[in-house]
Amino acid sequence: MRITSWRQHAIVLAAFVGLAMIQVWPLPMKMGTHLTGSPGGDTGGYVWNLWIFSHEIVTTGTTPLSTLAILPLTGAPADLSLHNYTVFSDVLAMPLLHWLGVVATFNVVYLFNAALAGFGLYLLARRLTGRGPESFLAGLMFAWSPFMVTRGLGHFSLAAAAPLPFFMLALYRAWDSQRLRDAGVAGAVVAWAAFSDPYYAVYGVMLGACFLGSR
Repeated sequence: MRITSWRQHAIVLAAFVGLAMIQVWPLPMKMGTHLTGSPGGDTGGYVWNLWIFSHEIVTTGTTPLSTLAILPLTGAPADLSLHNYTVFSDVLAMPLLHWLGVVATFNVVYLFNAALAGFGLYLLARRLTGRGPESFLAGLMFAWSPFMVTRGLGHFSLAAAAPLPFFMLALYRAWDSQRLRDAGVAGAVVAWAAFSDPYYAVYGVMLGACFLGSR
């Protein structure tokens, strides 16, 4: 039964990947040369995030929280500790950059984040309703909502919204089990949210407060 469940989840996740590719079509045919937003705007900054994060760790062997790649004439590294760094996406990108290149890697990570958001909402709805088709529809409505689609035009940290449904899923499990391990998983998902976009860490705390208040 467990194997069947994991296989079903894998199929659903693959379906959300396919839907994410349909949503941005014809980008899948131009993964190495095109982006969903203008490289002269915020999109270019998020693409740079992936490159500089890997560059500082792999090439220079230093922390990615500062860099000499910009403003080097000051004599001191530029501080990136408060930069909207999208660390989760940057870590996902590291093993792919050498293989796919910067632009293709960025697109692959974006599509994965979009699919993961829909899949997370599917899992949450499935836990609450126990119904597969309706849960899949809920995930699709979340992944294809106007907010999520328009974030793909430039605000890619906000397109990585998967931590929100996964946090609620972990919170429900922790509340039901009353186990410290499950509470720790919920806390780890908040950290994941913070490393996707700081707003989502705040939203996670707000969701948790509403959940606890309702109980």
